[in-house]
Amino acid sequence: MRANLFLNRIRSCGLAGLAMLLAACDGAIWNNPYPAADAGANILYSSFAERPKHLDPVQSYSSNEIVFTAQIYEPPLQYHYLKRPYTLIPGVAESIPEPYFLDAKGRRLPPGVAAREIATTVYEIRIKRGVRYQPHPAFARDAAGKYRYHALSPADLAGRDVLADFPESGTRELKAQDFEYQIKRLAHPRLHSPIIGLMSEYIVGLKEYSETLKAANDAMTKRGERDAWIDLTQYPLSGVEVIDDYTYRIKLKGSYPQFQYWLA
Repeated sequence: MRANLFLNRIRSCGLAGLAMLLAACDGAIWNNPYPAADAGANILYSSFAERPKHLDPVQSYSSNEIVFTAQIYEPPLQYHYLKRPYTLIPGVAESIPEPYFLDAKGRRLPPGVAAREIATTVYEIRIKRGVRYQPHPAFARDAAGKYRYHALSPADLAGRDVLADFPESGTRELKAQDFEYQIKRLAHPRLHSPIIGLMSEYIVGLKEYSETLKAANDAMTKRGERDAWIDLTQYPLSGVEVIDDYTYRIKLKGSYPQFQYWLA
């Protein structure tokens, strides 16, 4: 009797342990930090080793930040996801731009000319039509067409901590002027772009443009307007030209074939 009772207890413990083991093998992760309600959603979770310092593409220049900025901004060109060696393909550009070359007198040179004969390289980039910004409160307008949330005072921002706190949003189409403006922002004296030094060596007029903006910023500071907005649209950049809403040109000094990779 005692032997049978002992065996029955062993069987009971074994069955209980097996049941617990099977219950633990239901596919769920016991320490899953994400909401159970999102378990069936099409969401990819990832992690990062260091908090990004900048998400502004003009200031951002580290590998841990590109994980975020690449999902926020779409450049003219991008890299094919699978091809090796790395191959450029169009992003928001309609096609890969083919540069043309000018001599010192502004005359167009034939393809294949020696680099020493090239005074200026011109990239003409045409962007796709119909590309729109994600809905955002910054684009929201009222019935009169004025922006709802521009030039807000501290009182207007009280109690607004996230984008969802702004009830209205809007969007607009991406234009060539947006790319011109972003290139100008490289020279903004308050942004300290890590590539302004390199780009100033190649983009026509960018070095002088940087000096012009610095002088404007210094003048504002002397007037006590340290944080005043510098309207870049009032300062033309000779090396970037908007042809129409979907086309712009970038002029480079001499020959710099690597520039196309900076468009990705």
